Amino acid sequence: MTCPELILRPNSERLLLKGHPWVYSGAVSQIDAGVEPGQVVDVVSDRGRFVGRGYYNPRSTIAVRILTRDRSSEIDTDFLAGAIGRAVRLRREDPLLTDTDAVRLVHGESDGLPGLIVDEYAGYLVIQLHTWGMERLRREIIDALVQVVTPKGVYERSDVGTRRADGLRDRPTGLLAGEEPPEHIEVLERGVRLLVDVRRGQKTGLFIDQRENRALLQRLAADKSVLNCFSYTGGFSAHALKGGARHVTEVDVARDALGLARHTFATNGADPSAASLVAADAFAFLDHLAERGPRYDVVVLDPPSMVRKARDIKNATGVYIKLNRNALRLVRDGGYLLTASCSSRIEAEDFFQIVRRGAAGARVTTRIQAFNQHPSDHPVDPTFPEGRYLKAILARVYRG
Repeated sequence: MTCPELILRPNSERLLLKGHPWVYSGAVSQIDAGVEPGQVVDVVSDRGRFVGRGYYNPRSTIAVRILTRDRSSEIDTDFLAGAIGRAVRLRREDPLLTDTDAVRLVHGESDGLPGLIVDEYAGYLVIQLHTWGMERLRREIIDALVQVVTPKGVYERSDVGTRRADGLRDRPTGLLAGEEPPEHIEVLERGVRLLVDVRRGQKTGLFIDQRENRALLQRLAADKSVLNCFSYTGGFSAHALKGGARHVTEVDVARDALGLARHTFATNGADPSAASLVAADAFAFLDHLAERGPRYDVVVLDPPSMVRKARDIKNATGVYIKLNRNALRLVRDGGYLLTASCSSRIEAEDFFQIVRRGAAGARVTTRIQAFNQHPSDHPVDPTFPEGRYLKAILARVYRG
């Protein structure tokens, strides 16, 4: 296969040779004329050494995302089927994933397929194409998925802001192959039935990456009152009710999400009186409640990402501290805070300090009893530390 060449500046190949998948625009010395956004190129050092093959985007600060280090590999349906097949086998052979049928099958860079996300819900695939390179490979990706997985259907949810950042103007959604998914796909997770709206839900329909934290809540929820902030469709609360929670309070700004949460609770046979659903901005709700109570045995915080660029870190850190301070004020003596951050630029140590400073502001003592990161279907390539984004802390809270 002959590809256009991109030549790096001197010594810019070091991280790439160690396995990092990104070539930043500042590392580019020159590139063959006429290369289009998303086109596959060969990356070579200033001394002519082949470094990798990936797709190019002159409009992005990430100029190339590497797909292979093998110069003989052609980026076609067979190549994609091989990469997807390896990712799928990793999940199918994983004993940690035997009790759910909602699984991330392809996790971008960590599966060697930067810009591609594939989630499976009870046999239906939902895909996201985040970048120009993956958009140009659209047909080959669909063919490879059908060949490797043989799904009931393939549905697209590429309505993501990362496409615009990559220079793509459209945000396509809709059926790509097979049969239309039902209005709500029912999936099973650790004995809890969850309903997934793949057409209108956030991300691809469910925050699959919070599976282990939902299961953690189920284990400690017996006879407890739970406040679930940024509750979305009630996954945390459904697990709490499964674990014997006395009462759950759902808080989310989206009324449709709360409606699906109510449906989810009913699907699991929960007592309707065991759940209260509050349509409110969780930030303002916590501000208001922190001053007057009531207090809960468990408070769950799973806010949206608040850091898109490096300049957002300082402001977002202040918001996180305030959120956790207010939440901690609402935890009874001896109760729990289960708090998470999905902002990749907030690192693990930063998150520990956010909880510490929140506890100081709330005038409580905490003991961290669990610190969770990615579940096994969201693997992290150690050569790509930027892929670490999820952090969750379970803290026991004491007063006095």
